[in-house]
Amino acid sequence: MTHVYKVSEWQGGSGRWYCNDVEDLAGVSGLWWVPCRMLGISPTDFILLLKDEFKASNFSYNIEKNVLLYSWEKHSDCHRYVLWINKMARKANFMV
Repeated sequence: MTHVYKVSEWQGGSGRWYCNDVEDLAGVSGLWWVPCRMLGISPTDFILLLKDEFKASNFSYNIEKNVLLYSWEKHSDCHRYVLWINKMARKANFMV
């Protein structure tokens, strides 16, 4: 099902905060590189953006499954990213 990319946030059992587009997990919406494509930046630049601008941490990449995990200690940092990336998706009308 096609929709405008929209990220949701949640708190894990560890107390850390996570976010992703979870509307169509069988499709591409939840893949970590979707925001890179939407923003027109490299994966490296995306990771630096998350780390430097939005204070994400605990980065982990599984090369075999092409999965990047990251999280936030503070809800406010995660929420600021969620608001920003959703605004960018609406502005671009970025469909996934």
